[in-house]
This record gives sequence, C-alpha cells and structure tokens, in this order.
Amino acid sequence: MFRKSFYSLRAVIPAIFIFLLGGAVSFAQRVPPPEEVIGFKVGADYHLATYQQAVEYFRALERASPMIKLFEMGRTSMGKPMIYAVITSEENMGKLERFKEISRKLSQAKGLTDQVAHRLAEEGRAVVYIDGGLHASECAPAQHNLQLAYDLLTSEDPNISLIRDNTILLLV
Repeated sequence: MFRKSFYSLRAVIPAIFIFLLGGAVSFAQRVPPPEEVIGFKVGADYHLATYQQAVEYFRALERASPMIKLFEMGRTSMGKPMIYAVITSEENMGKLERFKEISRKLSQAKGLTDQVAHRLAEEGRAVVYIDGGLHASECAPAQHNLQLAYDLLTSEDPNISLIRDNTILLLV
C-alpha cells in the first residue's frame, strides 16, 4: 500500500511542478509591440495612430512593464486627459520621489553649499523631456514616441540599459 502511494506521489509531483511553473510564466506580462495594440506598425504608409490609440498603447505598456509609469498632467483642449510617461529602470522607478526631490533642490539652489549640490548631483539622475505633440501640423513626433517607448522598455542592448539606469525619461 505504502509503495503504491509513494510511486503515485512521485508521478504527481513533477506534474504539479510543471503546472505551477507554467502558471507563473503565464502571469508574467510581455511588453507588446505597437502593432499588437494599435493594429499597424509605427511609420507604416497611410497609417497614423490617433490620440486614443496612443493612450491605449501607453496604458498597455504600463500594465506590462515596471519600467514605465503614466501620470496625468491636465486636460487637452478637447477635454481629454493629457498624459506623460516616465521611463527608467525598475530600481530608479522605486526611487522616483527621491529623484524629484533632488531635482527640485538643485533647481532652486537655495541654501545649498557646493558640497551638498555635488552630492545631490551624483545621487540624482539626468531628466530628459521629449514632447511628441508640440505643433499640430507635425505628426511624426507623436508616432515616434510609441516606438521609442517600446524600444526603451524591451531592448537588451547594454547602451540602452545604461540609459535606463542613468536617465529618467519624460515622454509626453
């Protein structure tokens, strides 16, 4: 009796392990390329993503990656939420409030000694602002931002990793 149940258990344990492992893998989100969400490749002839499609894509990125977070900065002239994305490494994302504080202190410079300013600058990160909707007649920058966000989030290139580790990108 013991021998029979022991062998049955030995056969079941690997199956349970494979089931649990498969479940864990399915919970991990894959960052979708733009064409999976908006329905066409960025830059494809005769195709431009609408504002709604762009927002939908950025929300999909936020659900799939811990390296992007969306914020609302107000409303557009048409009453829609105007969002911007912060893209940086996962480690930096966890310290975002500290980096905001450092940027605020350095920009105001009140009461900072050279020594404190240098220490804050070493601890902080470069902040890069890219606006994809500055002029209504220019459509390429807004389209470009979709592809740029995807590339920054998915690239395994060491140079891109270095950018994520040392930069906080504000993508509007």
